[in-house]
Amino acid sequence: MIRIVFVDDEVNVLQAMRRTMHSMRNEWNMEFLPSGAAALDSLAKKPADVIVSDMRMPGMNGWELLAEVKRLHPQTVRLVLSGHADPGSIMRSVGTAHQYIAKPCESTTLKAAIAQSQALRNLLSSDVLALLVGHVGTLPSCPQSFQDISACLQQPNASAADAARIIGRDVAMTANIMKLVNSAFFGARQSISSVERAVAYLGLDTLGALVLGHSLFQSASSARECVSLAGLWRHSLNTATAARTIALHERLPRIRIEEAFLAGMLHDVGRVVFASRSVATTAEPMNSNQEAIAQVEEHHAAVGAYLLGLWGFPGQIVEAVAQHHTPNRRTGTGLDLTVLVHVADQLTRRRRATAARPVEIGIEPGLLEGLGLSDHLPLWLAALDGLDSERTAA
Repeated sequence: MIRIVFVDDEVNVLQAMRRTMHSMRNEWNMEFLPSGAAALDSLAKKPADVIVSDMRMPGMNGWELLAEVKRLHPQTVRLVLSGHADPGSIMRSVGTAHQYIAKPCESTTLKAAIAQSQALRNLLSSDVLALLVGHVGTLPSCPQSFQDISACLQQPNASAADAARIIGRDVAMTANIMKLVNSAFFGARQSISSVERAVAYLGLDTLGALVLGHSLFQSASSARECVSLAGLWRHSLNTATAARTIALHERLPRIRIEEAFLAGMLHDVGRVVFASRSVATTAEPMNSNQEAIAQVEEHHAAVGAYLLGLWGFPGQIVEAVAQHHTPNRRTGTGLDLTVLVHVADQLTRRRRATAARPVEIGIEPGLLEGLGLSDHLPLWLAALDGLDSERTAA
């Protein structure tokens, strides 16, 4: 039975929440507490799977509480449920809360968020991986991207298009900004699936405050991270471009084309998590580089999907990341996001292969034949070749 701690300093709110959650008493072990200090005392005695906290509380506010929970109990899923938080507090909580849920909210919304967080846990094969993801606040970017966006936002004539162009070519920046813009705090009526629209929705003033004032984006801090992230950036951008190109060629709806690019950009986000880890913040150090590489290869898809799921990304994006190596396990049908990302990833790897570094894996056997798309593959490759020619000419 999963354990959930609810924290709110208003007694009537706690009582209402207890009544609302009464139907889950046989599935969840729940505790309702009036302060952050009481919550930390309770967690010290018995860790929880999920904590749901208000933001504005006397003594220790929600941001401070969740920061302590992240430090002491990183495996605990951290949700904010609040209706009266100042923007500064919310922005500070970006690196500590997994999701922000606005009050008043339907009980079904909160129940679904909690249930989803536990369903996502099944993606991971060990508690070590849960701890690894639990330590993640914001993901580290390539130093050059970090310098470029910082410089851009300090220019008086900066444009949203300039900022979006920089953010959109960096995996970590893309994940961080999309998590934020789709949170309940910013109140987007529909899910935003492109960096361009995310930046336009937030506006440069808010984006500048987040980046320059609240460290939404952070630069990689070691040479190992920089090398890993540079290669990841190139492959992710190429995969995203390939996924969008295939979606365009198949004349899919605009929203699916945007999602294809976003899912392609984020498909290896789990590798960013591994690249940025340190022995101090994860449980078991690897015995060798080979063992570390093997762990990344085995688990990066699940780790990335788990993180994005906790951050509230749409299910189809999460599944595309989780199953981009195993599209036969997907729940969708047809040329869905998982297939688009799988094919784009494999075509990108194949196109980069050389005699010295051949690519052994490829598109899953029978996948395109089963979808009636095997004869489309040469056309997709031609379209990608056309993009290369355009870049060369430019």
